[in-house]
Amino acid sequence: MISTLLLFALLPPEQEQWDTITVTAAPAPDRALPPSVAADEEQLLARQPRSAAEVLKQLPGVTIRPNSGGESVARVRGAEERQTQIFLDGAPLAVPWDGRVDLGVIPAGLIGSVRATKGAVPFEFGANAVAGAIDLETRSGGTRNLRATASAGSLGFADFAAVATLSAGRADLTFAAAGLTRDAEPVADLDALPFSQPRSGRRTNTDLDSASLFAAARTTAGPLALRAYVLHVETRRGIAPESDRDPAVDAPRYWRYPDKDLTQAALTATLSSGAGSARLTAWQQWFDQQIEQYTSAAYTRVRAIEENRDSTQGARLVLSTRLVPVTLRLVGTAQTSRHLQRDTMLPSAIGPLLRYRQNLLTVGGEADAPLLGGDLTVGAAYDRSTNPATGNKPAQPPKDALAFSAAWRVPLADGITVAVSGGRRTRFPSARELFGEALGRFLPNPDLQPERAWLADVELAVQRPGFALTVNPFYARTDETIGQRVVRVAGVNRRQRINFSGSESYGVDVGLAADLTPGLAAELNGGVLRARADAGTAPFRRLPQRPAFDVTGALTWAPVTGLSLRGEWRRVGDAVDLDPRGARARLPGGDEVNLRGRLDLGALPGGARIHLIGSIDNVTDVVITPQLGLPLPGRAFRIGVQIG
Repeated sequence: MISTLLLFALLPPEQEQWDTITVTAAPAPDRALPPSVAADEEQLLARQPRSAAEVLKQLPGVTIRPNSGGESVARVRGAEERQTQIFLDGAPLAVPWDGRVDLGVIPAGLIGSVRATKGAVPFEFGANAVAGAIDLETRSGGTRNLRATASAGSLGFADFAAVATLSAGRADLTFAAAGLTRDAEPVADLDALPFSQPRSGRRTNTDLDSASLFAAARTTAGPLALRAYVLHVETRRGIAPESDRDPAVDAPRYWRYPDKDLTQAALTATLSSGAGSARLTAWQQWFDQQIEQYTSAAYTRVRAIEENRDSTQGARLVLSTRLVPVTLRLVGTAQTSRHLQRDTMLPSAIGPLLRYRQNLLTVGGEADAPLLGGDLTVGAAYDRSTNPATGNKPAQPPKDALAFSAAWRVPLADGITVAVSGGRRTRFPSARELFGEALGRFLPNPDLQPERAWLADVELAVQRPGFALTVNPFYARTDETIGQRVVRVAGVNRRQRINFSGSESYGVDVGLAADLTPGLAAELNGGVLRARADAGTAPFRRLPQRPAFDVTGALTWAPVTGLSLRGEWRRVGDAVDLDPRGARARLPGGDEVNLRGRLDLGALPGGARIHLIGSIDNVTDVVITPQLGLPLPGRAFRIGVQIG
């Protein structure tokens, strides 16, 4: 079975020094865009990432954290996870019913480059990206290249991965297979997990088995370029019960996912000419999931089962033409998603098969033009969301919104640019936020309204040989902010998503990378954030799960030929969260230290080199709690080999 494979990780390239990450870059010389951070394949490989989540961890303004379902999700500027949209080769990767995707089970080896755009993102990303958009581009290559890795570590961790790129006639092909297994996550502080955690150093119900297969092809025929891929991921996992809940009063989440399968196929066709271009991206996604709810932390008796099946189709068309000195772009994106769900209360209460459907549409246009020695981009778009099928919940009226954006980028000197951008974006509630009950943990709210955000950014970027710096102050005003409250129903506390009257967020992101000496490079990425809800509608003013600051520093050192060492330090500020009774609870900050190493052991027959790799995560075994009752894992080590 595919799920018996072990997880993906990538070989670093053959190099004697660590590469400095490029913290910003403009995708087009005449297009002004909001702030973005990027990394290419070589820069990513230097960090030895094992998943897409680890690929994104060190981009300025981007944080990765687990949610209550054990999924690794990306947040831009601390915003709620559904406010950041994730794409794979231009196709949305999140499951629309939930609006989320587990980046921890997407193999890092698939990714050739990544760009995270913050603020008022381009309209081709569609609706819902009110904080930012992250576009992962898969690897491709025209030469025969095979990389493989295998490692093992603490608490039954093991992974294996292989990725191959080659040419076949006019086509470039990529194939990959990967898998991961672990018995449990380590615990940093047993006293922080009082009711469910045996004195073993293993977090209750945190086992994981995941596997993936990937295939992609790219070819050109004159002015036509084609790119297609298929990704399949299977996952079986447990979810840690919340340590802050007393099982005698507030039932923790005793859940397991015995089956969780994601398959996505996408095709991009680009036709270029001297006068302009047309790019069509189409995607199909299938998602199946089963959730088992148990009666206790013993996980011996199932109380309820939720079965989900999703099918999503979508397409995006971008038309561009050059009318000197102006470039015009027209964008249209349409997507429909169907969700089938059945809940069964054991032993025999089988619920009805509920059918849900959500449609999203975006149409708009942008214009690029020179202005005062710089580049100006302005645009407008129309977004629409409909829910033609709502299960057994009330029918929904259509919801629509207008979007606007403007960005101006101007060079101040050689290698120094400043950019000002802003606009208005809308996030429509996901179908789960409107109708989902999560096996009795949530109250539906079909009256939930879209979030509407005004965004503003300023970015100063400095690029020099061996040095890169970005400073990015930002501001966001959101009306109808979607948050949560606790409602007591029939003696049980249940959560419900509601609209606050609004909220404000502001802060600054900083990215710094520098080559200090030959063989020694430094990085410093992070930001500070203040996020507050308007008075009167939220349970408390400070928005939950948004640390006051999050800063990561790293040193990479190649003291001798063939040896590379990397140390990472992360400092997370304090935050707040909603406790089981709806009151404010403090989340203390902390310092996390990670170590990485790679040693060249020489060449194998045929010329491929073999490396010894090792890592220690959370060296100091510190407790960091991004969500109440769900601390991050404690100290873990891994050792393995890479061949390529």
